Amino acid sequence: MAIRRNVAIIGLGPRGTWALENFILELHQQDQLRHIHLLLFEETGHYGNGKVYDTNQIQSNWINISERILLLGERAKIDSPSCQIPAFPSYHSWANLDFDMILKEQADTYPPRAKIGAYLHQRFQSFIEPLVNVNLATLHTDKVEEVSVNVENKIQINTNLNFYKDIDEALLTIGHQPTQLSEQLSNWEKFANRNPSLTLYTAPYPIRQFINHEQLTEESKVGIRGFGLAMIDVVRSIAHKFGKFVTHDDKNKSCTYATSYNLKEMLIPFSLDGLPPVPKPINALVDEWYKPTAQQLRNFETQIGNTLLQQQAHNTDFLIQAFAPIAAETFIDLDQTYGHGHYITNEIEQVITAWLRNNDHEHATLMSVHQPVQKTIQEHITMALGHHAISLDYCVGQVWRYCQASIYKQLSYNACTEEVFAEIIALDESTKRYSYGPPVESMQQLLALIKADVMTTDMVNNPDFKLLDDGWYFSKDGKSITADIMINSVLSAPQIKSVNSPLVKNMLSDELIEAVHDDLGVSTDENGFLQSTKASNLPIALLGRLAKGTIIGVDAILECFGERPQKWAKQAAINHKKYIRNQRS
Repeated sequence: MAIRRNVAIIGLGPRGTWALENFILELHQQDQLRHIHLLLFEETGHYGNGKVYDTNQIQSNWINISERILLLGERAKIDSPSCQIPAFPSYHSWANLDFDMILKEQADTYPPRAKIGAYLHQRFQSFIEPLVNVNLATLHTDKVEEVSVNVENKIQINTNLNFYKDIDEALLTIGHQPTQLSEQLSNWEKFANRNPSLTLYTAPYPIRQFINHEQLTEESKVGIRGFGLAMIDVVRSIAHKFGKFVTHDDKNKSCTYATSYNLKEMLIPFSLDGLPPVPKPINALVDEWYKPTAQQLRNFETQIGNTLLQQQAHNTDFLIQAFAPIAAETFIDLDQTYGHGHYITNEIEQVITAWLRNNDHEHATLMSVHQPVQKTIQEHITMALGHHAISLDYCVGQVWRYCQASIYKQLSYNACTEEVFAEIIALDESTKRYSYGPPVESMQQLLALIKADVMTTDMVNNPDFKLLDDGWYFSKDGKSITADIMINSVLSAPQIKSVNSPLVKNMLSDELIEAVHDDLGVSTDENGFLQSTKASNLPIALLGRLAKGTIIGVDAILECFGERPQKWAKQAAINHKKYIRNQRS
């Protein structure tokens, strides 16, 4: 009987696809691309791109990373006796982008997520077809509901359609999972269900769920819970339904909003702090102002990667103290900055340290959190354009973005306590308003909607609520407004204990996965394999946002194409080679 080892990958979005590519490449390089069968599960059917990069989604959903830094490399050709897989171009080549020929002064581009999805899907199809043709892989659109391990350490997979057994190893790259509704959303859901004239959307995606709904009309008042990136997708899609943005200057993306409808105060965003997302620099030229030197990054990595320093850490100060000098030097070197008088580097370091510890810290170099939202958006836009004095918080956010790769590399699988690591993750999250900021064009569009009185910011900062018969009643500073549609644009955090998908709940119940921390994800080793005090040598790995707490930096597409799937692939190939050798002996 021929030896055949079964390996399952559950979730074939960008991360799962990159893991698969690297696994096959490793097997090929070790001359092991045989005696294997891959069971590949993707319940959406969007192989390669997944739900986030669905090619059929609305075009107003933009990716949040500029094409300039979207370095999805080419895939080399695999010429094996078992299977021949063609090469595939990098994203830049596929999209006909040559940044050696594009001026640094030219505005960065942020394409629709559907465009990225098309690239990812085509890349996957060119890779999988040869594997399927020689029966090295099968595709399954089943919804995986349970993964279990028997006494022989073999994996069993239950789906909504089938039962699969005798699987030797599995990788979970399942991305965003449904979570329990917060108490507020749960109460709102009951409220909306009792009132047929009202509608609640507990998640912002897919956008078409409300864009195509008959209840969304020019007379609607739409409350939007959250004031971040998903809110921008929601707002832009509704704006496109009833009008259009007219761009007046391609260099700075300034625009106005034109509509034939009376949409006065139609859009009502709100959040706990009312602080808007902060745009990234408009182009490569301005962006380079914030780029640390190679030596600064090497020193930074050496310092935060010190195991003894990590073990002795009682909080995030060791990270902040390593970062502050880099950001301070950058700020001092800028031509125009906030504040009056001349500051020395040490003074700026102290302000940076205080601000990173507490974003409410006030100083002349920091933008006030108490000024009107419209003014804040306008000033951030001019900073992003390089036309305005730069606030220290804006500078810190952009420098932090450049340092994130080093932070993610050195502080994943660190020697810190669970509590300190949770604080590190919280610190990184606190910077994402800046480091994960939207393109300038998105913020120009928000500004245009505010100026057109289509979007109101009167309720943006933690308004009071009442649930009345005619909708969600907002009140703030003597003003009030009632929404008949409510859209939650706050995406759930990867808290494993809050996830309510059958797959994760069953694995928790079977003690195959354990939470690293109450507010975080599951424990994995450096190759992504699950760690459990109840079971050893589990043949199951997990990559992605549900491992947040063991690793840091999980959501961005560049992380999906990072080294963690490569590490899993190397170890998985070693496991396969060892298995085949043992079966033959």
